[in-house]
Amino acid sequence: MDNVVPLFATPFVTGRIIPSEYEEAQTDDLLNLLFMDKKLGEFEGESGLSTGPQVLNLHEYEQLSWLMKPLTYAVRDYWVNVLGYKRMVDVKCKDGWANKHFAGDSTVEHSHNDGWWGKCQISSVYYFRKPKSSSNIKFCNPNDYILRMQPYGGMKGTSTISTEFPAQQFEYILFPSWVRHRVEPSTIGPRIAMSFNFYGHD
Repeated sequence: MDNVVPLFATPFVTGRIIPSEYEEAQTDDLLNLLFMDKKLGEFEGESGLSTGPQVLNLHEYEQLSWLMKPLTYAVRDYWVNVLGYKRMVDVKCKDGWANKHFAGDSTVEHSHNDGWWGKCQISSVYYFRKPKSSSNIKFCNPNDYILRMQPYGGMKGTSTISTEFPAQQFEYILFPSWVRHRVEPSTIGPRIAMSFNFYGHD
């Protein structure tokens, strides 16, 4: 064997943004307020609590400026230097929301680039609260259909073939919005993840 070429490899980026004690307390207060009147399973695909049904502009809250400024910078760097997208564009956050999972909660497989509503190119997830043994996000292989034609030793089951992406509290993951992903049930909680979608335009 000479060279192995990962023809359809998709580069992801991860990093850490750690709030000060004051910023963390402010964010806790904000999220507690936003989650207060929410019901379990109210947001499509989520079995836990979510700000999604009413609040999709989380990125506009002043209490989260400590997160959004460095995260937006990281997204712009990812856009140009990792993905090789068009340079002279204005990359902005389009929408943002938070999900809170308790033990047993999960997120169904989905992407953030579904039809007209998507309109984004890069998505991110930031873990504000994440117990060490809580579930990690799983990114689905876009070649699932092709891979199932290969002579694997065992069956892959009914779920899309995926790769688990471990992350810790205060870490973020950046990925192309078209990549499908899911979160399987945890045995522990609470797990608070904030999701943000970014788009670029001339």
